Amino acid sequence: MPKYIANGYLVHKGVIVATGKELELTEAQATKLGDKVTLVDEPKKKVETKKDDKKEAK
Repeated sequence: MPKYIANGYLVHKGVIVATGKELELTEAQATKLGDKVTLVDEPKKKVETKKDDKKEAK
């Protein structure tokens, strides 16, 4: 599930989520909450290969 940042206090699964905290929501949940949450852009991790290691060693 995508991660979102709470833009205000929310109650999620019976737990209070403070402003600025991260939580996982479905797209439908996030749509209902509207501007109360912001999607977290997670950068894709680079997978290093042996070829990359050899180039760095030179």
